[in-house]
Amino acid sequence: MVTSSDLVIDFNHPLYLHPSDTPSTLLVSHQLLGVENYNVWSRTMRIALLAKNKPGFVDGTCSKDSLPDKMGYQWERCNAIVLSWILNTVSKELSVGIVFASSAAAVWSDLNERFHKIDGSRIYFLHREITSHLQGTASISVYFSKLRLLWDEYDALVPSSSCGCVQSRQNVERPLQQRLFQFLMGLNETYNTVRSQIVLLNSLPFVNHAYSMLVQEESQRQHSSCDVGTEPTSFHSAHMVQKKRFNGTCDHCKIREHKRENCYKLIGYPVDFKFTKKKVNTGSGFTVNNAFTVDSASGNESSSNASSCPQALVFTPAQRPIDGIMGS
Repeated sequence: MVTSSDLVIDFNHPLYLHPSDTPSTLLVSHQLLGVENYNVWSRTMRIALLAKNKPGFVDGTCSKDSLPDKMGYQWERCNAIVLSWILNTVSKELSVGIVFASSAAAVWSDLNERFHKIDGSRIYFLHREITSHLQGTASISVYFSKLRLLWDEYDALVPSSSCGCVQSRQNVERPLQQRLFQFLMGLNETYNTVRSQIVLLNSLPFVNHAYSMLVQEESQRQHSSCDVGTEPTSFHSAHMVQKKRFNGTCDHCKIREHKRENCYKLIGYPVDFKFTKKKVNTGSGFTVNNAFTVDSASGNESSSNASSCPQALVFTPAQRPIDGIMGS
């Protein structure tokens, strides 16, 4: 028997195996579940197999009978590798029915017969999903990607024909216009203004251009919301610093929340200072009249002793009118 070490295989040959081509390699992230995602899985697997130069092992073009006998063992190796790649991307429930297969082409054909259903029910399902697909809480990019996936699957099931004539070009442009409207219809109501601007254009853009415009609008709104959200926080912080009070005690009057240099007993009371007259009930059955209350935030004092408070006040000439008010 001729082993693979005795053969010199060009790297462009389908039987060539790169050192990274191992049975545990996961070619695609999509896992085959059944009819619902067979078309997507089949498409991604074909792309991956083409990149590995191994599509002939699933479509039957690279069969063992078409090769010289000395390459039979190398074909068995490549076939086992491709078969492992398929098993790695199939759900456990489906892999039970193909695990004993000996040919990658036979497994591929079996999966195609079971799950590749081009009938009215699948096309109806895609139409319903496309027309009812809404943005919801998703971003525009996520919403558009899901919609684009449905369009691609529909195109794979119902390919459009084009011969290059004027009528054929119109038949191609009409579905593109419909997809633009489908994309705009599914957007949230917050994009009504941008949607109206796009629809009113003399020449309607392609859906990719409209998507780019809406992504820019979404990005600008996110930046604007971040700027608006940080302004109240900054204002609140500055406001709190400005309103921070002194918690110490004045060295002169022994009253809290103002310093000696701000004590009104030393520097005098402002002209617009307002004294509050109120009656304070001590709870002992007697009332103290003319008790003066002073704003502690400005370094003023508060007293409930009617006899001591007026004696402690020292008025400047500019503050004499206050004395008359107090006397009245």
